[in-house]
Amino acid sequence: MEKQKPTILYMIRNWNSLPLEKKRTVLTLCLFGVAVLLILIAMIIGISSCACAKTVGRTVEAVPEIPALLQAPADRSVPEATCAPDPVEPGTETDLPALSGPDEPGDGTDEPGDGTDDPGTQESQYQTLKKHDKGEAVSNLQARLMELGYLEIEETTDYFGNSTEYAVSLFQRQHDLKRDGIAGEQTQQLLYSKEAQHYMMIEGSEGRDVKMLQEQLVDYGYLNKSDVDSVYGEKTVEAVKAFQKRNGLSADGKAGEKTLEKLFSEGAKISKELEQKRKEAEKTPKPTKKTTPKPGATAKATKKPTPTPKAETRIDKFIKAANSKIGCEYVLGGRGPKVFDCSGLVYYCLRQAGVSVDRLSAAGYSSYSKWKNITSVGSLQRGDLLFFRSDESSAVSHTGIYIGGGMMIDASSSQGKVVKRALSSYWKRNFVNARRPW
Repeated sequence: MEKQKPTILYMIRNWNSLPLEKKRTVLTLCLFGVAVLLILIAMIIGISSCACAKTVGRTVEAVPEIPALLQAPADRSVPEATCAPDPVEPGTETDLPALSGPDEPGDGTDEPGDGTDDPGTQESQYQTLKKHDKGEAVSNLQARLMELGYLEIEETTDYFGNSTEYAVSLFQRQHDLKRDGIAGEQTQQLLYSKEAQHYMMIEGSEGRDVKMLQEQLVDYGYLNKSDVDSVYGEKTVEAVKAFQKRNGLSADGKAGEKTLEKLFSEGAKISKELEQKRKEAEKTPKPTKKTTPKPGATAKATKKPTPTPKAETRIDKFIKAANSKIGCEYVLGGRGPKVFDCSGLVYYCLRQAGVSVDRLSAAGYSSYSKWKNITSVGSLQRGDLLFFRSDESSAVSHTGIYIGGGMMIDASSSQGKVVKRALSSYWKRNFVNARRPW
C-alpha cells in the first residue's frame, strides 16, 4: 500500500517531532497564505470604495449651484443666507483731506446694539467699513446713505472720510445702535433692509445737525437763542410743533424730510410774534440825522447824497468774500465765519455783499423766486449762484458761486474744505439751474 503524505494540519499537530526542513516548509506555506488573504481583503475594500464614490458623485451633480450672495438685492432687503466676502486688498490713505464731521463718533453713551458687531462664528456677507477705507463697497454705502438722507455730498466717491463716518453715526443714532461711525455687520444689514428709516431728528437726538435746526428756529422766531444747545429737548420739540402748525404740516414735533425742506425754503413762515415785531418796526418812522453846516458854509448848503453802489460793486464784494474763505473747513450746517457747508457759504457771502436773505438749503436757494432764474450754462454771468444734482438723484443737493471763466467756488464735502475749481463735465452734466441775486 502507498504511504499517505502528511497534511499541513498533521505537521502542525506534530510540530516538535518534525525535522527542521519540514518546519521551514510549513512556515513558508503559512506566510504565503496570509499574504494571499491580505491581497484579497485589499481588493474587496478598493472595489467597495469605488462604488461609494460613484454614488456620491452622482448625488453632488444633482445639487444645483448656489448663487452668489455678495451683493445686496435690488430692494435692499436682507437675504436669508449669508456667505463670506472676498478678501479685500488693504487700502492706502489717499491725498484727500480728512472730511469734517459735526460730531466725533464713538464718544456718546453706551446704547443698545453695536454697529461694529462682535466677531462671531457666523460668516458675514458684509465687509466692515471704517474711516480711510476705499473701494466700491464705500461708494455703495454712500449712495444708500444719500438715498435715506443721512449724507449730503456732491457725488459719491470710493473714499470713507469724515462726512461718511458722520453719516453712518447719524444712521446709528436713528436706529439705537452704538454711534461709532463704523459700518459693521449689524449696521449694514439694517441699512440695506426695508426697515431702514429715513433721516429724522427726534426728541433725545444730539449733534451739530440739531444745532443747525435750532439756529434756524431762532432766526424764524420759534426758539430763543439761549436754548441753542445741540440737544433736541422739550423746548426744541415745542418750537418744531409751532413751526409745523404755522406752516400747515403735521405737528408731531419731529424734524423729518418735509419739515426740514419747508424750514429751509423760501416759503417758510416766521412765527406770529416775529411777524408782528417786523410790522411794528416798519411802521415806526426812522429818525433823521440833523446836519450842522460847517463854518463858512452858506445856509443853502446841503449834504451831498450818498451814491447808490452799483450792482457790480456788490458782486465784487460777494466774490471777494468767497475767495477769502478758500481753504476753510467743510462742516455740515456751518455758515461761517470759519466753517461752512455749501449753502452756508452762499448765505455768508451774500450777507457780506449786503444782500438780506434767510439761511436756506441749496434746494431752497435754487427755487428762490425773487432772483432771476438761469437755465443754461452758456448764459452764466459772474456772481451767479449755481445749483447741481448728483448722478443718483434729480433733487438739488449742491450749490456754488460762479466767478467767471468757467470757474466756481464752493464748499466741497468730498474735499472737506472750500475750493476753487473748474466746471468739469460732471458739473455741466448735473447742472440744474442758476439764480442771479443782482
